[in-house]
Amino acid sequence: TEYREKSINIQPRMTTMLLLACSVLLLVALPGIHSLPSTVDGKDISQRSIGTTACIDEVIIMTFTSDRDHAESTDNFDLELEVNGDTYIAEFGTTTKAGGQLWKFDISDFYNIPSCVSKQDIEEIAIEEATDTAWNIQSVFTVLRAGGDYELATVDIDVFPWIDGNDNQAGEPSVRRFELNLLL
Repeated sequence: TEYREKSINIQPRMTTMLLLACSVLLLVALPGIHSLPSTVDGKDISQRSIGTTACIDEVIIMTFTSDRDHAESTDNFDLELEVNGDTYIAEFGTTTKAGGQLWKFDISDFYNIPSCVSKQDIEEIAIEEATDTAWNIQSVFTVLRAGGDYELATVDIDVFPWIDGNDNQAGEPSVRRFELNLLL
């Protein structure tokens, strides 16, 4: 019985390690925008450098839009953070667009969010359509900043979801809300 309990406790850890190993193999095999970013604002994000209880100052979203027709973002989307069971929303169109498809959300950009949110409080990060526009994302990464430390929070590579909520220009299936793969 003791062995069985230990194997059950180890199983999620092994599954996570297997998924990470497969992700690394995939990333090594694919060049260019398929690569995992290693720096943001010149800061290394390859390490888990944010303490579990440190207050998050900024959420940074890096996206790569597909080359399909009508796939461009028009900033009419929301970023959602689920924190301790509550959802907080910030609008892409009202935050700092740091060039290209890089958005920086100050934690205070999320309406009514608590003053201190740690990475362990974050249960979900999602992008949601705010108006009747479509966006076809090829890849998206989320990075958290606490003080001078940065950490990769989500990785979605070659996903191509149409975030639209209704029929898009390409006539492909779409979703109104796209949940990102959380690494925390």
